Amino acid sequence: MKLWIIDADLIIDFLALEILDKLVQQHSIFLATSVINEVKYYRKDGIKIPINFREIYIDSGLIKELEATQNEIKDVLEDLPSGFEDSIHIGELESLAILKREKDLTFCSCDHSAIRALPFIDCSDRGISPEKLLSSCGLCLSPSKLKDRHTEDYFQNNLRTGQEQKIYNF
Repeated sequence: MKLWIIDADLIIDFLALEILDKLVQQHSIFLATSVINEVKYYRKDGIKIPINFREIYIDSGLIKELEATQNEIKDVLEDLPSGFEDSIHIGELESLAILKREKDLTFCSCDHSAIRALPFIDCSDRGISPEKLLSSCGLCLSPSKLKDRHTEDYFQNNLRTGQEQKIYNF
């Protein structure tokens, strides 16, 4: 699967859970430049662990980097309802622009605004929750390690909210 991870929070969570390396072995993973630049450290057992993410994962070729143009980001902003831009960060915007362009990528995120934006860019059917992704890879986590934002329920609830917002023209 060509996996498109859309936000730094999920990468940081996967690093802390020590599962990113396993995902990289099973999937082609792609990240936006702005997301890559956000990953500076992660926390493990309350300890802040610095990481040179670009060197370890990008420069080595383990994860591929993609970049959106300003026009592609502008197009996504035009697709979103007014006020949406206040709740979505540049990393998610760039990622959504690339997702819209690259039709063979599967979206994975735990950011509620990014998930809710999917219907507005006609990509609702190309998303997967972190829980479902991990399960499909045989990397099931115990419920105590799985955060609410990683669950299938969280993903589907936010996707449904985005679909309703699109229908009712919010």
